[in-house]
Amino acid sequence: MTPSLHQFKKLRRRLPKEMLKARYSIHSSASILEYRRRYLEHFAAVDEDYFRKQVVGLNLFRGPNLDTPKGQQMQRLMDEYGLRSWGVWRVPVKYHPDWYVVFVIFSKLERELLNERLMPNLDEIDHQLLLYTSLFNDHCIAQINPITNFSCLSDKALRVLKMTAAGRSSDEIGAELQMSENGVNYHLDRFKELFHARNRAQLISLSHTLGLLN
Repeated sequence: MTPSLHQFKKLRRRLPKEMLKARYSIHSSASILEYRRRYLEHFAAVDEDYFRKQVVGLNLFRGPNLDTPKGQQMQRLMDEYGLRSWGVWRVPVKYHPDWYVVFVIFSKLERELLNERLMPNLDEIDHQLLLYTSLFNDHCIAQINPITNFSCLSDKALRVLKMTAAGRSSDEIGAELQMSENGVNYHLDRFKELFHARNRAQLISLSHTLGLLN
């Protein structure tokens, strides 16, 4: 997320407790969803792999640090679910230069063997994930965009946005919401920064696309 927008820093840093608040996700099975919850609740905060900077494309994690009690506990959790390695694949999306779709990969193969299997096929996998990302986002971006999915905006900020989309002026909005005109414009300027919008018209168009006005 954009660093200057303080309320989105928690998403930019992928804080585990915030990631648990996601309203929508896609998962291959109920057991994987349960594993993700347990990992985020108990291990992500102390897992160096989780906070390591990720590149676009494949990122395979090194696995638990077995020299620490927490790492040993995490290994037991992975053993419980039959997992030997995991990582993420980051794919950019067209809606915002700072947003990515993150595919989390779990495997029963050891990390080295999984890497060996994936490396010859990186370009094809990347192509297929880009196609899937484009198709899925076209249908579901209103639900899975990070602003909606993690409830990042206050009710007042959303009311400012919706009243602006309805054609109300800043002073009219301020009078109804008991805010100064500068306060209303502050919210709108932050929205434009978040969406990389040049003006109010583009801001409203992008807000419709992302489902914030539905």
